Amino acid sequence: MAKNIRKAPAVQTAAVVEKDEVLTYEAIVDSFKARVSKAKAPVDARIAAQVKLNGLVDGTLYVLVANGIAVVEPFDYRGADIEIDADAEAFAAVLAGKKAMSSAIVDGDIKMQGNAGKAIVLASVVF
Repeated sequence: MAKNIRKAPAVQTAAVVEKDEVLTYEAIVDSFKARVSKAKAPVDARIAAQVKLNGLVDGTLYVLVANGIAVVEPFDYRGADIEIDADAEAFAAVLAGKKAMSSAIVDGDIKMQGNAGKAIVLASVVF
């Protein structure tokens, strides 16, 4: 007679660990910094955008494009040209290249308000 042998389920998979790592405020800031460090900003552009994360991760950060350089800092930026309200999970997916910024906006996961022209330049430079 054959015995039924059941395997114990894996405690934690690599995908779960990766997801947990992505969904921290610090990981999102670091990922945004890495993405922005590769960006080539127009020399004459000066754009300040505040990003407010919500959902699984709450926090505020900003991106400043000036003098051909784009930087990200984990601070609140008052008086930004663009204010971005983003679901943290969707924003992390955009930064990882798993979701297009335009799709996140259409889905309502990311909302922008402010100077539309500067938003277009920022999106073309960073995303």
